[in-house]
Amino acid sequence: MADPRTVRLVLAAALAARAAWGASPCEEGRAQTGLALAAREGGLEIAAVDAGSAAAESGLHAGDTLVQVNAALPRSCADYARAVRDAREGKKALLLLVRRSTGTVPLALGPATWERAVATAPPPPPPEAPSVRALVATPAPAPVAPEAHASLDELEGELRALAPADRTPGQLADYSHRLLRLHRQVEALAARHVAGAGVVDGLRTVLRYFDAAEVAWAADESLRERERRPRHVPSSEAEPAPFFADSEAAATIEEFPFLRDAVSRDPRPGLIGESSGLWRPLQARALLWAHGREELERLTSWLGRAGR
Repeated sequence: MADPRTVRLVLAAALAARAAWGASPCEEGRAQTGLALAAREGGLEIAAVDAGSAAAESGLHAGDTLVQVNAALPRSCADYARAVRDAREGKKALLLLVRRSTGTVPLALGPATWERAVATAPPPPPPEAPSVRALVATPAPAPVAPEAHASLDELEGELRALAPADRTPGQLADYSHRLLRLHRQVEALAARHVAGAGVVDGLRTVLRYFDAAEVAWAADESLRERERRPRHVPSSEAEPAPFFADSEAAATIEEFPFLRDAVSRDPRPGLIGESSGLWRPLQARALLWAHGREELERLTSWLGRAGR
């Protein structure tokens, strides 16, 4: 029979792990570091540095862009959180490489960071999905070069046809092929300098919604293959699929917060390994397409004001 004290210690450790997991990954270890991050279009940004904290003493500033944390090159808050947990569990220094207007700066939070606690400031505002709203609030762009008119019209038409509101595209492989072609067309516009940077950035932003929809669609296809469902049997938007904290699905949900509506359960650490979360990928796909079409309409309306 197991020693009751051992059982209590194991349960206490599990509860502590679950409590730590419950915090936002963007604020992992904030009670010791005084550091909060936010996912932005250009990567991870320092959203808050608490006064008197190890982060403040190291020279970190709100607005810095996080490039590297220890050996990790974080693309999401989940990546950052894993690096922080590893450093905390090993009582190791947290080595950060940040980018600011003056250049790239290496900074460090020493091992003693994990023995301190700081009063935390209110959390940063919740992240927002990428949007062209700020772009279209600016004056209309200068008219694009004549040779770009046809390219832009073609791009807009193909984006609308990629995921029309009245029907679902046929096959994921065809969708992925068409999406890749659109990316190449946008980058060709950028390389030829026939459309302004704002126009190109707006198109890239819209494409991110369709890229994310591809991730959701692929998750449903993987589930179909695992369950050996015939292709003629349609999937339901209510059908749940598993996802893990370090998965592409988790990164997509983090980038597009409105996808929380499609999440049934978040991943959780267990006594052994990780328990998967559950999301509804086809519901997520529909949400992404709907929001993507809205972003496209905003962008085309703004471009229309340029009189192209």
